Amino acid sequence: MKRSSSFALWFIILVCLTFSALVACSFYSQERRQTLAGFNTEVDAIGNQVFQELSFQFESLYLLKALFDGSTAVSDEEFHRIAKETLARHGNILALGWVPQVEHPTGEPSYPLDYLSPEQRRSGLLGFNLAAVPAISPALQAGLNQRKLQVILQFPLFANEPELRGIFALLPVFGTDVSNGEQASLRGYIVGFFHLDRLLGRLLEKHPIADIDLTLLDLTAGSKHRILYHHQPPVGIPVSASSYLTELPVIAGHQWCLRALPTDSYLNRHSSRVPHLIMLSGFIFTFLVAAYLRAAAVRSAEIEELVKARTRKLNETNDKLANLSMTDGLTDIANRRNFDSHLNVEWKRGIREQQPLTLILIDIDCFKAYNDHYGHLQGDNCLRRVAKILHEQTSRPRDLVARYGGEEFALILPHTDCAAKSLGEQCRSAVEALALPHTASPIASCVTVSVGVASLVPQRGSQPVDLIALADQALYHAKNTGCNRVVLAD
Repeated sequence: MKRSSSFALWFIILVCLTFSALVACSFYSQERRQTLAGFNTEVDAIGNQVFQELSFQFESLYLLKALFDGSTAVSDEEFHRIAKETLARHGNILALGWVPQVEHPTGEPSYPLDYLSPEQRRSGLLGFNLAAVPAISPALQAGLNQRKLQVILQFPLFANEPELRGIFALLPVFGTDVSNGEQASLRGYIVGFFHLDRLLGRLLEKHPIADIDLTLLDLTAGSKHRILYHHQPPVGIPVSASSYLTELPVIAGHQWCLRALPTDSYLNRHSSRVPHLIMLSGFIFTFLVAAYLRAAAVRSAEIEELVKARTRKLNETNDKLANLSMTDGLTDIANRRNFDSHLNVEWKRGIREQQPLTLILIDIDCFKAYNDHYGHLQGDNCLRRVAKILHEQTSRPRDLVARYGGEEFALILPHTDCAAKSLGEQCRSAVEALALPHTASPIASCVTVSVGVASLVPQRGSQPVDLIALADQALYHAKNTGCNRVVLAD
């Protein structure tokens, strides 16, 4: 090849590879943008569900508030009954309680914990003045001033379980001025303690977030982006460059935010092989062009090889067609043509060797009723199941299981005498053990078969039809004497 031609060839290769790389990179960038857009949408959906779940949990406090709004005096038994029902519906609430406001003439009012449910969580908290706790006192004052739900995050409520932290919520309850129906003085607070980790853990179990790093943050002024919950993925490395923030609606005066980072496994899981295929196609196309430019000298050899390959493929196809012509298309066992051919071969071998040859004919009982009741699709499935179980009963290379016709099957057993009746019984039992329902059968509640067995030593001048006639006679006798049985020809 001339030097100029070689230069032109390498130039074409370089241009093709560069173009393929640019197209692959462009598609990869577009796909990554779509993946991240889908990731952001998924995180927004998770954030929305987190907000809805938190709102649903806080709604439980309003159910108890309705109890106090409707009565001037709520008993301990009545409170615990409503609280118990609420706790049963909200598995993430650890405790519910009532804190009345107790006025003191000489000082600030106190807020003793009057009720607390469940009882095993009390731990000496009853009667404790919540206003004496520095973390709770501002929330009590804010509830009085704002008349809204207040929450304290990551608060340890129970002294005997200091590691148990959650959301401590206070819902103010005001009295009603009888004269004008307006809210009057503060009566107290409905309080609830929520297990945030358990709540979010159960919620996120419904989402495929095994490869997403999720963090719930409190962005309320003065909280310094406090981390409330963090889900660390068990697999993959978080990709900080693809971080996404979604703000939740304000809940009880707190602005929460969900920060999510996809891991490399997440990005790989949502990436296709198209960029690689584009690059690979570019390489293939480039080298095909190069091969074409160099192929003129060996074209005749390639054509000859192509002819050989097609000839081999044609031979393989012919072999497959020959095999298909000897196989029943429905049951995938030997068909009637294969049966006749195999029986003739074994008959001649039996004459030469003077060895017994056994034929077993098997007929499915009441198969027309089965088809009429269950339909032809189920009937075809029944034939396939029976054929498969019959095929499993033979093991010798020269044994043959064939579909004789319709719902009839046949087994050719060389070198086998009348003892083959036991194999016939084995086939009958195996089909019955399938327990295929057959409610339309007057014989049994499942599919059964009748079996005719015939065995003889082929003699010169005899024909295979003699053996078929004997087996058919035995099968006829089995059908006429009650079915689901094995009869040996005389």
